[in-house]
Amino acid sequence: MSQITVDSAKIMVVDDDDDVRLMIAQFLNAKGFQVIQASSSNEAQQLALETLPELILMDIGMPHVDGLTAVWQMRDYPQLAEIPVIIVSAYDSYDLRAEAASTGCQGYLTKPLEPEHLHQVINEVLQKEATPTNPV
Repeated sequence: MSQITVDSAKIMVVDDDDDVRLMIAQFLNAKGFQVIQASSSNEAQQLALETLPELILMDIGMPHVDGLTAVWQMRDYPQLAEIPVIIVSAYDSYDLRAEAASTGCQGYLTKPLEPEHLHQVINEVLQKEATPTNPV
């Protein structure tokens, strides 16, 4: 993964709800992030391969391919496998959170979102990814 500059990281927002996706994108743009928007899992996969975002915000409840399945599919691509993903969904259950964790997702946020909490979680994940690890 490339060196991440937290303040201007490239973030992909994946949500089939245009209003939600646009609201999140506008908030992130105002915070200085570069934002890529996708309205479906298939579009997200294609755009992720083309743009290699530093973080993906993924909705679960989308037509055709749900967000968790999309994360599993993205993990099959070496260039996408290490991109951190935060689930952003109206659905919340222990099973969904466990499945998200099993895909390697770094967070799970429920809608409606509190924008500043979203910003905090994004910064925490990006800072963790940007912190170099020393091999033992």
